[in-house]
Amino acid sequence: MQEIYTDDIGSGFPLILVHGYLGSSEMWKFQKDYLCKNFRVISPALPGFGESHKAKSFNSINLMAKFIINEIDKKEIEK
Repeated sequence: MQEIYTDDIGSGFPLILVHGYLGSSEMWKFQKDYLCKNFRVISPALPGFGESHKAKSFNSINLMAKFIINEIDKKEIEK
């Protein structure tokens, strides 16, 4: 499995921040700095982008959505 970068900071109710096309989790820097004071902020870099640029990218939005759901499941987030 190729390594995927996921930032996971703060504590409390989890917020998942997903970047757009050609972005990376770095685009959320200011939001993460602010929100992590009151929330658990999780921001993955999708495969093929940003900090996960070495991982093979998916060829559909559906596969990217499934990837995010899988990451949430791995972290045992229920809500």
